[in-house]
Amino acid sequence: MQIKDLLFQQAFSRIFVYNILFEDTEVDERFFGVDEGSQVFCVSGAGCGVAGMLARNPERIDAVDINPHHLAITALKVQAALLCRPYSEFYDLFGRGWLPDPSPTLAKLSTELPAWIRRYWHDHPHLFQRSLYGEGLTSRLVRALRGRSGIDADWLRGLIDQPIEVRQAAIEERIGPVLQDRWVRWVSSSPLQLLALGVNFRQSERIQATERLGLADFYLQYIKRLAATDLRTNWFAWYFVTGQFHHDEPGGVPPYLRREHYERSQKARTRVRYRRGSLFDALREAPAQAWTHYSLLDAPDWLDRDGEQRLLEEICRTGRPGAIVLHRTVEEGSMFERNPEGRRFEEMVDETAQASALDRTRQYRRVHFHRLVG
Repeated sequence: MQIKDLLFQQAFSRIFVYNILFEDTEVDERFFGVDEGSQVFCVSGAGCGVAGMLARNPERIDAVDINPHHLAITALKVQAALLCRPYSEFYDLFGRGWLPDPSPTLAKLSTELPAWIRRYWHDHPHLFQRSLYGEGLTSRLVRALRGRSGIDADWLRGLIDQPIEVRQAAIEERIGPVLQDRWVRWVSSSPLQLLALGVNFRQSERIQATERLGLADFYLQYIKRLAATDLRTNWFAWYFVTGQFHHDEPGGVPPYLRREHYERSQKARTRVRYRRGSLFDALREAPAQAWTHYSLLDAPDWLDRDGEQRLLEEICRTGRPGAIVLHRTVEEGSMFERNPEGRRFEEMVDETAQASALDRTRQYRRVHFHRLVG
């Protein structure tokens, strides 16, 4: 790994960056195939995907992340999905991100969590005193862009029933000039913006090589791609424009927040474990054939060729026959095509094609599913 990416990783592992998972977990649930016999290895991110899997009642989930803020949020989302009652309190906590007096609820939910996570929530009730969704580096930078462009919930509602070309023209008119501002373009190419996006230098280089755009122009194209989706239910678009979800639309929130998911999750008997640190450390210390599913988010995009090969080797060792690997990438290709160990996997072609087409984040080129076959 490049020195600048090692420094990036050290900074990323210390800063509270984002409070939601920027991956379409509804697509994941449809194609990942988790069931009651599954044992799942997850890079957690902000935990929406881990919490969402509880509705499928897998046997075990092992969540790992280098960022303690994100892992603590993941653990709290899981405990809330399992234990928080009534549904209205659960939704206030993570749908709206706010409780009038969060400390008793946080203490109750974190009782059985690892000691460091209990301490974290004892020390951070303020995250829910205004709104969790206004906290973190990503939220702050997006809020600044939102303020400079004057977009809000009414502006977004006005676009919902418009043709796609009208929506995209409105984005060009309102957001395009802001992203062309000299200061904004400087910030968009700075390490601060990369941290806010959760994009290291290697992934940034891959984005620019694939899109043939600078990051400010890529960001504009990304927002225009969001506009081509169903804006009633695209919670990423609502988060970007309003800093909240679309509370009037049941499908306008991540799946784990929906009532039917909540009711199934309350019955789950899943064992969830949390590991702070590198996914390589977690994999290396595991026994052979430990997992049936791997959810890697976009972590492979952060790796060089040696890192990709090491990752595939560890998945081959720790995966059970038929284990499924899910990851997203900003490129057209994947690590399975570039590395000799990739020959031990078969691409789930139909699932990859459908998931890539349906994914509402619109920030990745491909949503890959591969199966370990030999």
